[in-house]
Amino acid sequence: MPEAETPFARMSRVTTRRGTLRQLHCPLDPELLVAEFSGELPPDVAVAVREHMAVCEICGKRAQELRTPYALLSSLGAAPAPYVPDLREHVRIKAARAERYLRPLRALGTLGRFGVAIVALSVVVLVAVIIGGGNLARSLGIFIAQRTTNQLQHVPPAASRGALLAETDKLVTLTTSQGTNWQVAEVVVTDQRTGRVIRSLPASDAALHVASASTLPVGVVTDGRMIYELTAPENGGNQALVGFDISSGTARFITALTLPDGRALPADVSAVSLAVAPDGSSAYVGLSGPDGALSGPRALVISTSSGNVTGVVNVTTPDQVPLPTPPGSLPASAFPSVVPVVSISGMRQTEAANGAIAISPDGQALFDVVLASDTQGARYAIIRRIALPSGQVTVLGLQGNFTATQLAASLSASSLQVYFVTGSPQATVYVLDASAQGPVLLGQIALGGPAVPASMRLNDTLAVSPAPNGSWLYVTQDATSSDGVISAHSRWLVDTQGMGVLASATDPTTAGALLANGVPQGKTFALISGQVGIGAPDLSTGWTPWLQASDNSPIIRLIATIP
Repeated sequence: MPEAETPFARMSRVTTRRGTLRQLHCPLDPELLVAEFSGELPPDVAVAVREHMAVCEICGKRAQELRTPYALLSSLGAAPAPYVPDLREHVRIKAARAERYLRPLRALGTLGRFGVAIVALSVVVLVAVIIGGGNLARSLGIFIAQRTTNQLQHVPPAASRGALLAETDKLVTLTTSQGTNWQVAEVVVTDQRTGRVIRSLPASDAALHVASASTLPVGVVTDGRMIYELTAPENGGNQALVGFDISSGTARFITALTLPDGRALPADVSAVSLAVAPDGSSAYVGLSGPDGALSGPRALVISTSSGNVTGVVNVTTPDQVPLPTPPGSLPASAFPSVVPVVSISGMRQTEAANGAIAISPDGQALFDVVLASDTQGARYAIIRRIALPSGQVTVLGLQGNFTATQLAASLSASSLQVYFVTGSPQATVYVLDASAQGPVLLGQIALGGPAVPASMRLNDTLAVSPAPNGSWLYVTQDATSSDGVISAHSRWLVDTQGMGVLASATDPTTAGALLANGVPQGKTFALISGQVGIGAPDLSTGWTPWLQASDNSPIIRLIATIP
């Protein structure tokens, strides 16, 4: 069974829900994606392609990469021609030139099958250059982009004040004093009252260009004053943490990731996640080995005032892991012998939730999740609490068939909780105590979702957003069965104090991601297919379009709201 970090889309095959249609094989051909953009596909095929792009990590990103150049090229045909010249002489000259090229080809044809093979090979090379040219041009930064503005006018207010921070698929080049260039994603600051993009960050005179999937930042977070971006590997595989001011866009620091003594990170270790302390004093960069293997330090500690790497977080998982006590059991504090324990010695251990780290609302501990499995099919999610700065580790094991997972922490200091969310077929929110007594399971909230036969697999995409009040949690899921017949696009509003589901809703195509609004009486934001909408916080209404890039480039991440 694949681990949670395996990109399911690489192995998936999807079919339409009509038996007469041919199978679609993942990854989808670029020509098929472009045909969907231009409306050239039959309706049933177009629906199947859109459904697949919504849940497939590979094809969704490829579609984003192709959409911008397609829109640019298709717009060129709209330019009016002032006159139509007499082309007869031009055609005659062209025909004469073409004859010079046709003669060698005719001679080549006399060579028989070898000549045909040479011509065929030439055609294959030419097609490869045409298809790959877009990716090459993108990697070289040829697709120049403009700063993002909102195409939509006179949108309803999302709140009476404050701003939304969102990431686009455009990159800005920032240069250090040593002359090293780093690629940082554009972040737009949008006024919640008017929907107007008031700032495009970071500040730079360099031209923007459209990012590819491999050049987008690994993580983007904020503490309300600064935005922190963890770059994708570049400059020989190195990564950097960049911090810039929300008000001015000025870069405060650009720190290449190293150990505190300046030595390079181990060759097989990369930065995969990012969190910032509630008081904004430190940023924590989560590290991971190849394929999520547990090796080396778990995180770097970076001062946000100086940008210096000040420490590392090392973690060792104990072999004996306690499990939650069964419902109705006597308190473990009075009867510790009733606590069930599982030995994970000898089990394969990998990081879950894409290597995410979360920091407790009081800033006293980091949390992460490890998946432990054996050849007999036993699977456990090990929640680890790492006390700061002592590094003391306490753990709790959860048994289940974990595939897609997410990890998040409460935003309220009055609610010391961490949330571990798993996808269908057993979609569940585990609410955990984040205090010094944790991790302790406070509640387990079943979300439902689609069920499939044991022989079938669901491809899940999950998104989680805690509300600032410390009591609500938004969860969205886009799930499709491996044969493409069963799908579900669901949103839930979860009460993490009362331990229940307050509201749920479904979408026929894509659930996307939700972001709770930090401004009182503010609308909730939804990111669906690269555009932002607003709706009622209790999910009682549909989504009203609110932010769409003027050049139709996608918004790819909702970061946070600020007052």
